[in-house]
Amino acid sequence: MPPGGSVQSVGWTSGEPAAFPPYAIVGPAKSLTSFVIEGDTGPDLAVLSEPAAEGAVTVEIGWQGSWDRFDEAAEALRGRRISGKAVLEVATG
Repeated sequence: MPPGGSVQSVGWTSGEPAAFPPYAIVGPAKSLTSFVIEGDTGPDLAVLSEPAAEGAVTVEIGWQGSWDRFDEAAEALRGRRISGKAVLEVATG
């Protein structure tokens, strides 16, 4: 990583410990920052989803199916067999 570089640690799907080659973190200043979502995310999700719903941004959907197939979607994401988002459809009424 170049001097002043930053690694953002998002997620932990592999379940394996993070490993760095010898001397990878020695030398000029670098940083490793973790990312954890805490608290109420509803308002933030609304802000993020509105531009997608309006067509202002493109969201790659790699898997789409019924909420009843949640296990299948989760396994596909964990196994990194899809690219993009998994969209679960919730039936109404």
